[in-house]
Amino acid sequence: MIDMYNENPFRQFSASKMSNNPRFNVSVEYTDWMGNKHRIVCKTRKALNEARTFLSIFKAETAKINSILSEYPVKMGKFPKKFHSEIKSDLQAAGFNNISKFLLK
Repeated sequence: MIDMYNENPFRQFSASKMSNNPRFNVSVEYTDWMGNKHRIVCKTRKALNEARTFLSIFKAETAKINSILSEYPVKMGKFPKKFHSEIKSDLQAAGFNNISKFLLK
């Protein structure tokens, strides 16, 4: 005869220990278009959702900048000087005034 209680592995397990979940701790890393790494540590789900919305804005801006810059040729890792004014005007029209200072040196 098989004892039904011995087959259950959780029979001797305390119910109060089931609720001791490990603490929520997530770190989110994002690398922007300039190569800088941003690391955000979230200790609650609310903070994780806020970080996701913040990073989605980052990603949208990066995609917009990359689409603008992909229209212009690159020689030796830089944009030719004859395109600098066009690139600045395109970036300013898209709302990225300060970015042209870093790109066009």
